[in-house]
Amino acid sequence: MGMFVTEMSSDSFQLLGMAERGMLPEFLAQRSRYGTPLVGILFSASGVILLSWLSFQEIVAAENFLYCFGMLMEFVAFVKLRRKFPYASRPYKVPVGKTGAILMCALPALLIFVVLALASFKVFIISFSAVIIGLVLRSCLKYMEQKRWLRFSVNPDLPDIYAT
Repeated sequence: MGMFVTEMSSDSFQLLGMAERGMLPEFLAQRSRYGTPLVGILFSASGVILLSWLSFQEIVAAENFLYCFGMLMEFVAFVKLRRKFPYASRPYKVPVGKTGAILMCALPALLIFVVLALASFKVFIISFSAVIIGLVLRSCLKYMEQKRWLRFSVNPDLPDIYAT
């Protein structure tokens, strides 16, 4: 239950952070007077409502499935960034090289694949559909950005993550 609540609240901040970095439309970067990501919370709540036809266990399993998939993507990004920008300035340093980064991610990735393989077929279909929808939405958002149908902007108060 705790992981489910944490996942749902972190999703809303993830949307906020991506909007502040210009990866999502600007309206997703709106905060309430308390600093909470207002639109992100509404999106997260909408996702829960759309999944309300599932049992609680299936919702948690789907969230965990997507969380595991996200962790795999983080591992891939970690290795890719380590290879592409080995000398980039970072707030912390993992003291391993390229090979060490791959080896460090191998065992957790293997365990995640086991968790993914144990998911029910229904959870797999729902989670796979969510991933496909995300990929399609990404292409649609890029198109909307090019056509200037939605406004995308980067918060100037954030540090430049591309500076080396």
